Amino acid sequence: MPTPDTVLDAGSPSDPAPDPRDLSVRRDLSVEPDVLAVEARKRALRHDIRAVRRAVPEQDAAAVDVAVARVLLDCPLLGGARRVAAYTSLPGEPGTRTSLAELRRRDVEVLLPVLLPDGDLDWELRPAGATPGHLGLHAIASADLVLVPALAVDTAGRRLGQGGGSYDRALRRVPARVPVVAVVHDEELLDAAVSPLPALPHDQLVQAVVTPTRWLWLET
Repeated sequence: MPTPDTVLDAGSPSDPAPDPRDLSVRRDLSVEPDVLAVEARKRALRHDIRAVRRAVPEQDAAAVDVAVARVLLDCPLLGGARRVAAYTSLPGEPGTRTSLAELRRRDVEVLLPVLLPDGDLDWELRPAGATPGHLGLHAIASADLVLVPALAVDTAGRRLGQGGGSYDRALRRVPARVPVVAVVHDEELLDAAVSPLPALPHDQLVQAVVTPTRWLWLET
């Protein structure tokens, strides 16, 4: 299995590398006690990242879409996956259209989210197969790999989303054995030791990240 650019806690040089599929050990992250301060920091970060994303030329966005697919499809976490929960990227996000098309070409079932009126996520199978229509809130638990959008991720697995809380709710239904992978631009992957993302107790961690140039197993 290829070895990712894994970020490890400091330890003995002889410590064995962690198995990327072993999600049984998770670290508790320190969380700022002032909820209002954390939310204010999140809003400021979202504003700045969205502004940068809006300035990306269309031709650059198309190249990013292809680059993300190349990294994702070579990622060993995808090996053997028969069903992947994913999403259709929005303007400014690292594109997923090429990835989705290639997953389907490889006969991988793709679950896509359906936003419900209460902000939660239902799921549907694309292309429509033997199970038509919406599959329910817990369909995400049947995926072998979960891809999620993010505005930023740090190397401790903290994810900055759009602020609606939909994915934080949905990710609670994902079994611990299933890797959750965020997709971001290279500059949106932050070193947690230098620029940790603000987090609250309900924020769900991700275990890996894909950018247009690499994939990385995180310190969760």
